[in-house]
Amino acid sequence: MTYSTYDEHDTAVASLAHLGAIVGPLIPLGVWLARRRDDPWAAGQAAAATNFGMLVLVVFALGTAVRLFVPLVAFVGTLAQLAVLAVAVVLCVQAFRAVRRGLPATYPYDIKVVRTA
Repeated sequence: MTYSTYDEHDTAVASLAHLGAIVGPLIPLGVWLARRRDDPWAAGQAAAATNFGMLVLVVFALGTAVRLFVPLVAFVGTLAQLAVLAVAVVLCVQAFRAVRRGLPATYPYDIKVVRTA
Protein backbone atom coordinates (compact mmCIF):
# COMPACT_ATOMS: atom_id res chain seq x y z
CA MET A 1 0.00 0.00 0.00
CA THR A 2 1.54 3.29 -1.09
CA TYR A 3 0.64 6.71 0.22
CA SER A 4 2.26 8.83 -2.45
CA THR A 5 2.40 9.40 -6.16
CA TYR A 6 6.08 8.47 -6.49
CA ASP A 7 6.97 5.91 -9.10
CA GLU A 8 7.72 2.36 -7.98
CA HIS A 9 11.24 2.70 -9.40
CA ASP A 10 11.81 5.90 -7.39
CA THR A 11 10.85 4.25 -4.13
CA ALA A 12 12.91 1.14 -4.93
CA VAL A 13 16.05 3.17 -5.58
CA ALA A 14 15.52 5.30 -2.46
CA SER A 15 14.85 2.24 -0.31
CA LEU A 16 18.04 0.61 -1.62
CA ALA A 17 19.95 3.67 -0.42
CA HIS A 18 18.48 3.33 3.08
CA LEU A 19 19.35 -0.36 3.31
CA GLY A 20 22.85 0.39 2.08
CA ALA A 21 23.37 2.88 4.91
CA ILE A 22 23.66 -0.08 7.29
CA VAL A 23 27.18 -0.79 6.04
CA GLY A 24 28.29 2.81 5.55
CA PRO A 25 27.88 5.77 3.24
CA LEU A 26 29.18 4.34 -0.06
CA ILE A 27 26.01 2.70 -1.40
CA PRO A 28 23.74 5.67 -0.60
CA LEU A 29 26.37 8.05 -1.99
CA GLY A 30 26.40 6.09 -5.25
CA VAL A 31 22.61 6.26 -5.42
CA TRP A 32 22.71 9.98 -4.72
CA LEU A 33 25.33 10.58 -7.42
CA ALA A 34 23.32 8.56 -9.94
CA ARG A 35 19.91 10.11 -9.20
CA ARG A 36 20.64 13.68 -8.07
CA ARG A 37 19.72 15.32 -11.39
CA ASP A 38 16.94 12.99 -12.52
CA ASP A 39 14.88 12.36 -9.42
CA PRO A 40 14.88 14.93 -6.60
CA TRP A 41 12.87 12.78 -4.18
CA ALA A 42 15.11 9.71 -4.49
CA ALA A 43 18.18 11.96 -4.38
CA GLY A 44 16.95 13.58 -1.16
CA GLN A 45 16.33 10.20 0.44
CA ALA A 46 19.75 8.96 -0.71
CA ALA A 47 21.35 12.10 0.74
CA ALA A 48 19.67 11.47 4.10
CA ALA A 49 20.87 7.85 4.01
CA THR A 50 24.39 8.99 3.09
CA ASN A 51 24.47 11.39 6.03
CA PHE A 52 23.33 8.65 8.42
CA GLY A 53 25.78 6.16 6.90
CA MET A 54 28.59 8.65 7.54
CA LEU A 55 27.52 8.88 11.18
CA VAL A 56 27.53 5.08 11.44
CA LEU A 57 31.02 4.96 9.96
CA VAL A 58 32.43 7.65 12.27
CA VAL A 59 30.95 6.21 15.47
CA PHE A 60 32.01 2.68 14.52
CA ALA A 61 35.54 3.96 13.87
CA LEU A 62 35.57 5.65 17.28
CA GLY A 63 34.50 2.39 18.91
CA THR A 64 37.24 0.58 17.02
CA ALA A 65 39.82 3.16 18.14
CA VAL A 66 38.79 2.71 21.77
CA ARG A 67 38.95 -1.04 21.37
CA LEU A 68 42.43 -0.97 19.85
CA PHE A 69 44.18 1.81 21.74
CA VAL A 70 42.69 1.67 25.24
CA PRO A 71 43.30 -1.91 26.35
CA LEU A 72 41.93 -1.59 29.89
CA VAL A 73 38.46 -0.66 28.65
CA ALA A 74 38.49 -2.43 25.29
CA PHE A 75 35.12 -4.00 26.09
CA VAL A 76 33.58 -0.52 25.92
CA GLY A 77 34.73 -0.24 22.33
CA THR A 78 33.30 -3.66 21.55
CA LEU A 79 29.98 -2.73 23.14
CA ALA A 80 29.96 0.53 21.17
CA GLN A 81 30.54 -1.36 17.93
CA LEU A 82 27.71 -3.78 18.66
CA ALA A 83 25.38 -0.95 19.68
CA VAL A 84 26.16 1.01 16.51
CA LEU A 85 25.40 -2.00 14.35
CA ALA A 86 22.16 -2.77 16.16
CA VAL A 87 20.92 0.83 16.01
CA ALA A 88 21.94 1.17 12.35
CA VAL A 89 20.04 -1.98 11.38
CA VAL A 90 16.88 -0.92 13.21
CA LEU A 91 16.84 2.66 11.93
CA CYS A 92 17.73 1.72 8.36
CA VAL A 93 15.06 -0.98 8.19
CA GLN A 94 12.48 1.50 9.54
CA ALA A 95 13.55 4.03 6.89
CA PHE A 96 13.42 1.32 4.22
CA ARG A 97 9.86 0.41 5.15
CA ALA A 98 8.75 4.05 5.20
CA VAL A 99 10.26 4.79 1.79
CA ARG A 100 8.77 1.67 0.25
CA ARG A 101 5.35 3.02 1.29
CA GLY A 102 6.20 6.33 -0.37
CA LEU A 103 6.75 8.30 2.83
CA PRO A 104 9.87 10.37 3.47
CA ALA A 105 12.26 8.85 6.00
CA THR A 106 14.26 10.76 8.56
CA TYR A 107 16.93 9.73 11.02
CA PRO A 108 17.19 11.10 14.57
CA TYR A 109 20.93 11.74 14.18
CA ASP A 110 23.17 12.38 11.21
CA ILE A 111 26.25 14.23 10.02
CA LYS A 112 25.52 16.70 7.23
CA VAL A 113 27.84 15.60 4.42
CA VAL A 114 25.44 15.75 1.49
CA ARG A 115 22.76 18.41 1.04
CA THR A 116 19.25 16.98 1.22
CA ALA A 117 17.55 19.78 -0.74
